[in-house]
Amino acid sequence: MLDPILVALGLLVGVVVGLTGVGGGALLTPLLIVVAGVRPTLAVGTDLAFAALTKAVGAGLHLRGGSVDLPLTARLAAGSVPGVLLGTQLVAHWERASGLAAQDGVARLLALALLAAALASLARVCGLGALALAGREPGRLLPVGLGFGVGLTVGVTSIGAGSLLMAVLALLYTLPPRRAVGTDIVHGALLAAVGAVAHGLDGRVDPAMLASLLAGSLPGICLGSRLCLWLPSRPLSVGIAALLALSGVQLLLR
Repeated sequence: MLDPILVALGLLVGVVVGLTGVGGGALLTPLLIVVAGVRPTLAVGTDLAFAALTKAVGAGLHLRGGSVDLPLTARLAAGSVPGVLLGTQLVAHWERASGLAAQDGVARLLALALLAAALASLARVCGLGALALAGREPGRLLPVGLGFGVGLTVGVTSIGAGSLLMAVLALLYTLPPRRAVGTDIVHGALLAAVGAVAHGLDGRVDPAMLASLLAGSLPGICLGSRLCLWLPSRPLSVGIAALLALSGVQLLLR
């Protein structure tokens, strides 16, 4: 049976994603911990499975539409896939060795990732792109290193595949907005799928919880997509950044 609380959380996250295009993982994981009382490591794994399924549809659409920088995606994935696998193994080892202490540790790392995501969101709103505008296009190895850092963060906290990477793309590359979004979604879908499988093999994905979240998020995304035609995007993005920061502070203080 579907859990009404989880369905409501999925609906809320779906509306936000439909309105702004960001915030899914960064909002869902802390909501699962603070509101639904899910243990942090299980929240991370289930959120990655949620992200993999929801982003797969968008990834397919962007691939068919040709709005993906495939060479850049491949270089990012060359670093991020090993990074997310290492992150999930670190969580597994930490959980086996420390038990409840690992849950507190993951929650604190998640809080720091949320604060970083909030700053990244504000950077996107402010249109930061100084390096790209100055003509300092990064070399081929830099995306691999950036991908590794993002993948490691995603493996431990489930955050970073969208919010952090989009800020990096805006800062370092001169990609058109639609191509940047497509690249981010395709890379994020791949990264979330790898992380979800790795966490799931260690029992950190709850299928029943996932079903309830999807039942709420799918209509929520449709609703948010319609509302975004009427609501201004910049104030919404600033509000999401503030919400991410508040969530991070809440987790630090719990």
